[in-house]
Amino acid sequence: MSSDNKKIISVFGVTGSVGQSTLEILKLNVQNFIVDTLVSNNNVQGLVQAAKLLKPSLVIINNNEKFIELKNALKDYDITIASGTEAIIDASKRNVDILVAGISGFAGLNSTINAIGSANIIALANKESIVCAGPILLNKAKKSNSKIIPVDSEHNTLFQILKDTDIDDVSKLIITGSGGPFRGFSLKQLERVTLEDAINHPIWNMGKKISIDSATLMNKGLELIEASYLFEIDQNKIEIIIHPESMIHGIVEYKDGTMNAGISMPDMKYPISYALNFPNKANLNFKRLNLALVGSLNFEEVNKSVFKSIAISRYALKEGHTFVISLNAINEIAVEYFIKRNIKFTSIINILEEAMSKIIANKIFTLEDIVMTDKEARSITRQIINIGNF
Repeated sequence: MSSDNKKIISVFGVTGSVGQSTLEILKLNVQNFIVDTLVSNNNVQGLVQAAKLLKPSLVIINNNEKFIELKNALKDYDITIASGTEAIIDASKRNVDILVAGISGFAGLNSTINAIGSANIIALANKESIVCAGPILLNKAKKSNSKIIPVDSEHNTLFQILKDTDIDDVSKLIITGSGGPFRGFSLKQLERVTLEDAINHPIWNMGKKISIDSATLMNKGLELIEASYLFEIDQNKIEIIIHPESMIHGIVEYKDGTMNAGISMPDMKYPISYALNFPNKANLNFKRLNLALVGSLNFEEVNKSVFKSIAISRYALKEGHTFVISLNAINEIAVEYFIKRNIKFTSIINILEEAMSKIIANKIFTLEDIVMTDKEARSITRQIINIGNF
């Protein structure tokens, strides 16, 4: 597929946090890659900057209204310009070595599914793709030549440890979390937090949605579901623990009681570099971890009476695919309302609990089934918010 040992790469969601980290890696190793497609939702300026830097064949903005602005900005470059959802889906079917799936939320699902069979490696940052379509997506990948490599730090770490491991030798997977900005808070304290408080993550610099998921610990609930699907392991063998320093990203415990842990600085560029250079490791000139300077690493249990999202996620996974898809949809709507300052922070979990109680199981066989289930859950959630006192 690639020429002169250069890998052909497309970056979907190039102006988001994962896309920007990918750009940093590409800048350091520009001689190793040919860029095929760059996609952004709405950010013309960021997309133009990336296009001028990387000289892709194709550039797409999801927002059709921004097409002319994008076209004018790149008129002096030999780059094909397109806009809209259909163009993104078509681009996801182009043959490449690596597709970075960095479009956030449910919106990223369609392009990820369509990339299977066309991209040798899908560097998957969109956890909703696995959460909503895990069984369908992974089954399709197994039947194709595509390899899915997760690039969120926890699953990437577990992927690296488990790569040469017999899953029958594993007794437990441990996913770590920093605890977010409200670690140690009581429910009473959570009642008073603002949007600004919630998006001010102590370790990671991320978009608003994922920052709020980190504040509710819903990101850990979604990661638990993702790990269960990705590694085909029962959720009872997956543990979530709080690790404030965020330097150990994942741990595998074996049936003999020994453990392997993945340790690095908390930086998205490490897992992204691993996916881009797989199966090799690139020589990265990033800040190295000095354990003597760190001094100590701390661990504590999740306060389940305050942070209920992990228990809700376990319930959804136990109840089946309809509930998992619905969980993701309900959470997206609740977070959206919180970002618009229409509900309190603690209302996110209250809405989740109420909406989940109204979900009825359906058979999920196709992408259309997923879309219908997602749509229904969003509708239920909006109704609950509109008639409730949140």
